[in-house]
Amino acid sequence: MSLFRACSSSLACIATSSSSVPRFWNSVQATAALHTTSVRSAESQKQRVARIVRKTNVEKKEERTRLHDQNKPHVVLGTDPEEEERKWRSCDLAKVLVTPEDLRSVPAPPLDGPVETVMKESGEEVRVEKVAIPEYTSFGLDGLDGTESWDEQRHFFFHELPQESVSVEFEPQGGGKNRLFEAHRGTEEGLTQEERRRMDALNHAATNKARQLARIVDLRNANARGIAFENRRRIIAAFSPTGKAADSGYPEVQVALLTMKIRNVWKHLMERKKDIHSRRSLRLLVHQRAKMLKYIKRIDRDRYDRILERVGVEPGAVEGELVV
Repeated sequence: MSLFRACSSSLACIATSSSSVPRFWNSVQATAALHTTSVRSAESQKQRVARIVRKTNVEKKEERTRLHDQNKPHVVLGTDPEEEERKWRSCDLAKVLVTPEDLRSVPAPPLDGPVETVMKESGEEVRVEKVAIPEYTSFGLDGLDGTESWDEQRHFFFHELPQESVSVEFEPQGGGKNRLFEAHRGTEEGLTQEERRRMDALNHAATNKARQLARIVDLRNANARGIAFENRRRIIAAFSPTGKAADSGYPEVQVALLTMKIRNVWKHLMERKKDIHSRRSLRLLVHQRAKMLKYIKRIDRDRYDRILERVGVEPGAVEGELVV
C-alpha cells in the first residue's frame, strides 16, 4: 500500500514538472526577445550612411525646388516678383499706355484760357484768348493715323479753325471788300467802336467753341472703354513697323495687345477674387500670348528677344509648361 502511494506521488510530480516546462521556455523566449529587439533591429553602418545620403538629397531637392519657384517669373505678369515694378516701368509698353492714375495726375485745364498779346501786321497790339489744350486726347486726335502729326492737328483745330469760323462771318458776299474782313486779316485800320465790339464778340464765341472741343476730346472725360480704345491705338502705332495706328496685323502688335489685356484682367482679379469667368479668360489670354511668342521665336530669334524686352516679359514665363 505504501509502495502504491509512493508511485502515485512520483507520477504526479513528473506530470507537474512536464506541464511547467513549456511555460518556463515561453518565459525565457519572451525575456530574450525583450532584451534583443534593439540589437536585431539596429541598422548597419552601410544602411545608416545610405539613409543620411538619401535624406540629404531630398532636402537639397526641396531647396532647389523652393529657390526655383521663388525666382521663377510670374506666369501671368511675366516678370520676376522682386523686379516686377522696375521691369514693367522700364519697358516700352508701360510707357505707351495711359492709366487712370496718369489722367488723375494731370491738372485740369482752366475754364478760361490764357490771354496773350499779339502784334498785328499794322503794328497794333491786341489781346488774344488762347485755348488750353489737354495733354491726353481721344477720338483719334493724337496724330497716330500717319497722315498728320499731333502738332499739325492741334494747330488746325485750335488755331486755324476758330479763325476761319470768324472769317466766314466777316467774308463779303459776291467777292467785294469788307472792312471787318480786312480788319480781321490785319490789313486795315479805323474800325468803328460798334464794329470792334462785333469782331471781339465773334472772336470770343469762336474761342469758347474751341475750348468746348478741347473738353470733349480730353481723355480725362472718357470712360474705361474710351481709355482702352486710345491705348489700343497707341500700342498699334508704337509696335507696328509702319508706325501707323491702322496696322494691327503684326505679331508684335498682337503680343503687346494681349499683354495689356492680361494685366487689366489680372488687376481686376486682384480686386474681385471670386470672378471665376475672368480666371478662365485670363488663362486663355496667357496661352494665346505664349503661342504668338513661340511663333515669333520660330521665325526670327532676334524679333523674339526684342519683343520680350519691349513688353516686359521674361523667357521663363513663356517657354515650357504654363500652369495658370
